[in-house]
Amino acid sequence: MKKIVLSLLVVLSTALLMTACKSKQAATSSQYAPWLQEKLATLNERYSEVTLFEIDGQPYYSVFVKGPEKSYDMNRTTIYDANGEEYLTLGGPRRKSEKEINFFRNAENKGVIWQSDIAKEKNKE
Repeated sequence: MKKIVLSLLVVLSTALLMTACKSKQAATSSQYAPWLQEKLATLNERYSEVTLFEIDGQPYYSVFVKGPEKSYDMNRTTIYDANGEEYLTLGGPRRKSEKEINFFRNAENKGVIWQSDIAKEKNKE
């Protein structure tokens, strides 16, 4: 009888924790601006990450998307300002622009704030 009660408590506790984790994840994605929430919904299907940068207290969002090998879309990074306007596009065989150099010279990297499910799985390995 004790084993049955203990097993039931373990199952209920696990279910409660799983529910709490799912609601926390949903709340976390809804904390972002609407334009970023829309972008995150489409990015979850691919390996992608969003990193937050700040310059003079203003947020900038670096969106990295791993694309198909040897394609134009391979490993593209786009940096957006707080309003969702494209600020910089990085990648490809080209020289760094002055704007790009100044951005990384002055920006403070606050770290990765979001990862797609695929990125989370890959990073566990």
